[in-house]
Amino acid sequence: MADLDDIGIEINDTDERCIDIIENCPSPPPPFHRDNIQQEIIIQPPVIFNDQEQRITLKNIVPFDNIFFNDAKIYLFETMKNNSSILNETKKKSDQNFFQRFINFFRSAITSHNTLEFNRQCEELLNLTTYSCNMSDCIHIRILYTIYRRLTNSKEIFYTTLGPHWEDIGFQTSNPETDFRSTGLFSIFFLLYFVDSMYLPLAKQIYQFSHDEQQQFPFCCVGINLANILIKYLRRTIARMNVEKLIDEKQTDHTAIDLSGKLFIALYLNFYLKWKDNLYTIEYTQQVFNELEQLIMNRPKILLEEFDNYFQRKQT
Repeated sequence: MADLDDIGIEINDTDERCIDIIENCPSPPPPFHRDNIQQEIIIQPPVIFNDQEQRITLKNIVPFDNIFFNDAKIYLFETMKNNSSILNETKKKSDQNFFQRFINFFRSAITSHNTLEFNRQCEELLNLTTYSCNMSDCIHIRILYTIYRRLTNSKEIFYTTLGPHWEDIGFQTSNPETDFRSTGLFSIFFLLYFVDSMYLPLAKQIYQFSHDEQQQFPFCCVGINLANILIKYLRRTIARMNVEKLIDEKQTDHTAIDLSGKLFIALYLNFYLKWKDNLYTIEYTQQVFNELEQLIMNRPKILLEEFDNYFQRKQT
């Protein structure tokens, strides 16, 4: 920058004093302390739901809307198929001895194609028991919220996984995942089947009665125990034969899923009628479960006949 002497401008004593004042004047402070401001870096963290009991991160962040039974069935069975492919290869290697192959050949020779297909469907259903309900799986959560909304008529949109609302439909805690340990996805599968079928009015009727002041019981926990009874029934080979005979007689339920679903609802109806008519309270729970287990093991046809007769009386 050029000095005043180089420009050739003459200044007097007054001008020099003015220049000295200006030069010695302190510079103003930086506005809003700008030199202390650093560029803000915004990092979007993964969306995490913080609950009191545990911390759960979801991969797909969407509102937990309802899901139809058929869509849930496709997802669950595809998941099982993908996860069990490696296990099946290991199992094949262990079963390649001569005696085992002879037994398998003998069974297939004396068993009809329909029976083999029905047994395969039963095995597929029972395989659901080996997979646990996972509260970090969006489809599992959607199934649970579908059950919740169908029973309660709730229109609420949920973004959280845990909460006291689960206890309203009969889970033991605010985390339903823990109640499915004994039955895996099998019980949640048939609870959804119940509320996504033509028998939804019955499910609502039983659910409303489960909140009776004197005879209350936990709706979903009872359903899980009834599903456990059905699991025991399906695991018996002779029982599968009985169910297949029921398919041939009725000519309406042609798959293991449909007939097992009907058996599950029939068990729940029988539980409801016993509970209501005998004025049972919570201390009679195990007694009723034992009676229903004996009924389905020894007289499944009677169980289904009582189920059909109940709805026939309703219509008339």
